[in-house]
Amino acid sequence: MSLLGAILAGGGSRRFRSPKTLARLHGTPLWQVAADRLREVCDEVVAVVNHPQVAHTVKLETLPDRRPLVGPLGGIDAALARAVRGGHDAVLVLAVDMPWVGTGALRLLVDVWRERGRTTLPRAGPPWGFHPLCGIYPLAVLTSLHSAFAERRLKSGAFANSLDPVVVDTGLSQWDFRSVNHPVDLPPPAFSIVGNKKSGKTTLSVAVIGELGARGRRVMSVKHGHHFRLDSPGTDSWRHRHEGSAERVLLAGPDDFALLGGWGADGEPPLDLLLSRHLADAEIVVVEGFRRAGLPKIEIYRAAAQPEPVFPPDEAPDRRVLAVVTDRPDLPWSVPVLAADAPDIAARVADLAEGRLL
Repeated sequence: MSLLGAILAGGGSRRFRSPKTLARLHGTPLWQVAADRLREVCDEVVAVVNHPQVAHTVKLETLPDRRPLVGPLGGIDAALARAVRGGHDAVLVLAVDMPWVGTGALRLLVDVWRERGRTTLPRAGPPWGFHPLCGIYPLAVLTSLHSAFAERRLKSGAFANSLDPVVVDTGLSQWDFRSVNHPVDLPPPAFSIVGNKKSGKTTLSVAVIGELGARGRRVMSVKHGHHFRLDSPGTDSWRHRHEGSAERVLLAGPDDFALLGGWGADGEPPLDLLLSRHLADAEIVVVEGFRRAGLPKIEIYRAAAQPEPVFPPDEAPDRRVLAVVTDRPDLPWSVPVLAADAPDIAARVADLAEGRLL
């Protein structure tokens, strides 16, 4: 059972006011984010593109809609037709403006499709309980799709629902399905400095923040933490939260502000969402920790502090590690190695970050 991956990038990006397909998430174009994930689970990957500038820029096979002005269903139709020509059995579509759908979720969809052989979509919120623009459509769907076009039934959710799809709980939250509709939906460029305890990641983070600031960059930062508290029992802010039961409390003054509170039933929001909401005016963000986030990373590893690095040396590129700062250059690293005690280490890390993100 052969699977074609298809990036749905045929929209006009009117709200974004420029081709969102070419917009960047932490230095990587959105089409490349989608392509990298689809390549992990598909036999071949193409992009459905109608904008000539985008088609020329995307480094993939591109194809236009066969039927104009029919919305996302036109992209599914074009992808299925390409699957027929390529000898594939189905199409895994992924909208280009959904960059937070991870490879693990796509792999689950593929596994279920191989078992069931039917339209397979990820569980999501209202109105349909699934997302129609991230899922697998077998070739047999073409007949129903042509009928929908003839009858002008062009809503992708209603069409997918008519197929009686298999709906899979992929573990994705509502945050993961959010779309990039406006430039402000994308976070500012960010990279993380990761390392085990006592590896020196805070010292390196502070030095790199200072170096980027000295270069005239507007730098902001994020520090991962656990069980920290900014308000003390009995203070006014504490009473707002714990006596008044305010979900969140914003403390504001002439010099500082702080936002206190949890995130409700949806749990901790993804880092990119926090960056978009609270650090949107940064030119670049230095993140300490968040090793599981999908950011470009600088790993610091000192053998005296921990017996093993955060990531196995041969897996560094797959974990988006740009370089390793270490006192063990002899390990089989598959990314550039920087000497941990080099006097210009902050400048060298800043050079990498600027080259990759800005």
